[in-house]
Amino acid sequence: MTFIPGQPSPRPVFSPRRVRNGIKLRGSDGPHPRSWLAERWLELGDRLVHMDDLLQGRDYARAGQTISLQIGPGRIDAEIQGRAAQPYTICLRLPVLDDQQWRRVIDAMANEAVYAAKLLAGELPPAVPALFTSLDLELLPPIESVEVECNCSHKGPCKHAAAIWYLLTERVDDAPLLIFTLRGLPSDELLERLVRARAIQSHGQAAAHADPMVAEAQLAVPPLEQCLDTFWRPGPQLTELQHMPPPQHAPHALLRRLGPSPLGGKFPLVGLLASVYDTVSQAAIRLRDQAERIDDEDTA
Repeated sequence: MTFIPGQPSPRPVFSPRRVRNGIKLRGSDGPHPRSWLAERWLELGDRLVHMDDLLQGRDYARAGQTISLQIGPGRIDAEIQGRAAQPYTICLRLPVLDDQQWRRVIDAMANEAVYAAKLLAGELPPAVPALFTSLDLELLPPIESVEVECNCSHKGPCKHAAAIWYLLTERVDDAPLLIFTLRGLPSDELLERLVRARAIQSHGQAAAHADPMVAEAQLAVPPLEQCLDTFWRPGPQLTELQHMPPPQHAPHALLRRLGPSPLGGKFPLVGLLASVYDTVSQAAIRLRDQAERIDDEDTA
């Protein structure tokens, strides 16, 4: 065979030792990212590894040559079977955010209900990269900061790194919150901290800082032994509360803040949910009015 100078070198014959029940890509020619996050992750891999190694790495990923794959905060460890008798061990290290940086991210997310709602549903809002940028941070790591260690003889990021990157693309596509783990904070811990921060910012300020008026009112309450005769009787304040006008509120506030649903269909999901909420609310009001009429008849 004659090779023309300047043309890409021919791909070597794919002949590693076969692995039984190895980890492989779903598609025969994948991966095929379905989300914006997976597409951007795949683009990073294209810049990490040389084209020839990318093609061989995809063959390894499609054939299921990966024996094990472990993902932790800022680190991916794997074993890949090649032509040698023993599998190669490979480690990819990503730069992680420190606790102070994560605190800034979580506080910023807690300001908007949409982040907590989407993340708790396992979705990654497209606005997350912009939020990171506004804090002078990056959701995806700079490709030059990714470190690759493999005990094969290849210098620099190798085909084994490419295979792992392809597999990670599918993992990120299936579970987008995995990107937080890759950047240093396990997703379950991030959700727990976000829910806590959201509760404090939205309606839990008294939990962090006691209201002086509440504390003063509590001091004015007489001792229990002086209230034994009237303890189980409702005071006049209860009647006043029942006749207070209901507070003004914006209809479907949560649906408005979440924005349009990404799900397609003949009818918008947000409009259907709004109709359901209205129907349930009207039915509850009718039940309440009916119960109040029955109470009035019994006391008449």
